[in-house]
Amino acid sequence: MSPASSYASSRKSRCLTASQIAKDSGHFDQWSQFQNSLVGSYNDDLPAALKRGVEGVFDVSAQLPEAWVTSNKVMQTELFRYLDPDFVQFLKSAWGSSPSLFSNKVKAVTSGRLLCDLHNVYLAYDRLHKLRESGSWSEADWAAQVYDVLRISAGSLSDRRSHCSISLPQPLSEHKASKKAIPNLNARTLRPDGSLFIPQDLLAELTDAVESPFNFLARHRRANNSASHGGASSFKWQSTLCSKLPARPGFEIASCFWEDKKPEQQVLDVAYRQNRMATTAALRQLHALNIQAPIFGLVWSEGTVRAHVDWWEENEKFTIVSAPYPGHPKKSRRKNLFHDWDLSQPAGIIQVYLLLRNLDRWTVDGFRTRVVQGIISLVKQVSQNDRQVLQWRRRSSLGGKASRAEDAAEDHEPESISSPVKPRARTKVAPKAKRRATRRGA
Repeated sequence: MSPASSYASSRKSRCLTASQIAKDSGHFDQWSQFQNSLVGSYNDDLPAALKRGVEGVFDVSAQLPEAWVTSNKVMQTELFRYLDPDFVQFLKSAWGSSPSLFSNKVKAVTSGRLLCDLHNVYLAYDRLHKLRESGSWSEADWAAQVYDVLRISAGSLSDRRSHCSISLPQPLSEHKASKKAIPNLNARTLRPDGSLFIPQDLLAELTDAVESPFNFLARHRRANNSASHGGASSFKWQSTLCSKLPARPGFEIASCFWEDKKPEQQVLDVAYRQNRMATTAALRQLHALNIQAPIFGLVWSEGTVRAHVDWWEENEKFTIVSAPYPGHPKKSRRKNLFHDWDLSQPAGIIQVYLLLRNLDRWTVDGFRTRVVQGIISLVKQVSQNDRQVLQWRRRSSLGGKASRAEDAAEDHEPESISSPVKPRARTKVAPKAKRRATRRGA
C-alpha cells in the first residue's frame, strides 16, 4: 500500500464524514452537543431583536395583484390574451384557497415581470404533476424539473450556489472530547445541495480599500493566531465560510441553505440534521465576526417544503438554537413540528416561490445590513478595546500524534483557487545523471 493510500485509509477510519454524522442521530447529537446546538421554539424562543426580520421573510401575504383574478378588464389586456388559460385558472385556484396572497394595493400594470415569473412557477407545478403520474422519478428529477425552476425564478439578487463546500466549525473549547467522540468531531467540510451568499460586490466597502475592515483585521495580531498570518487560523480563512479561499480575498457569508431529499420521514430528519450542520457553521462564523443575524434552512422532498430558522445567542454561555417553522401564528400551536408547504397545490407552490423571493431580497438587504454593521463594530472593538477575534473554522484534528501530523500536512492549503502550480522537484534525478556522466567520461 502506498503512503498516500495508507494515509487516506487511516484518516477514513478515525473521521466520519458530515453525511455519516447526519444519518445517525446518535452521532449528530454528540456533534451538536460540542457546538452547544439545540432545538428551540419559533414562537417562544426567537429573540425580539431578530423577530421582525424573520417574520418578514416568512410573510408572503399581499404580494400579488388582486386585479389578476378579479378584474375582467385586466384579464382582457394584451398580456393576458396570450397566456395559457390553464395558467389563469391556476392563479384563480390560488386566490380561492389563499386570498391573503393577493392585494388590491399591488398594481397589475407594474407587475409584468412578476406575472412572467409566476408562469414559470405554473410550469414547475405542471411538471410536478407529470412526475407523480409517471411513477418514475429520482431526487435529481425533482430538483431539475421543479425545485430549481422555482429557485431560479425567485432569485436574481443574491449569489445562489449549488453544492458549494463549506468548512465545519471547531468544537467549542469548553468541551473535552473523549476517544469515542473524536470520530464524530473530526469532519472538516459539508456540501449542502444549495445556499445563498451575499454577492462579494455588495461587500466591497468592507474589503476593497487599503484600510478596509477586511485588510485591517487581516493584519491585526488580535485577529490571527498564526505567526505567518497565512495559515489555516489566519483571518483570511476565518472570513470565508467556504472550504477554499476565494480568488478575490474578502468575506464570504451565507444566509440560507437547503437539502433535497426523498420523502421518507427518516430521510427528512437526516436532511434537517444536515441543514443544521450547515447553519451551525454559518452561525459560528457570524458569531466570530460579531454579526447578530438569523440563518434560514429549507428541506425539499417530493413536492413538500419545510423551513427552519437558526440563530446564536450568548447569555450565560454561547448557544445555537434551531427552530422549525410551524406556520402561520393562528396554526402554530398544532402538534406538527414543521409546517409543510404542498407544491402540488397552486397556493402552496406560489407561497414557496414568494418565500424564496423574500429570502433572495433579505440576503442583499436586511441580512447584508446586519453583516456590515457587525463587522464595522468588530473593527472598533479590536482597535479600541483590543478584542480577540475568535477562531471558528475546523483547523485541527483531535487525537494523538497521527492527528497532529495530519494537521501539519493539511495546514498547507492553497492561497487561493487560482494559485499557480509549483514546479516538480528534481533532487532525485540529478545524482543519477551525474553518475552516468562520470561513467561515460571514464
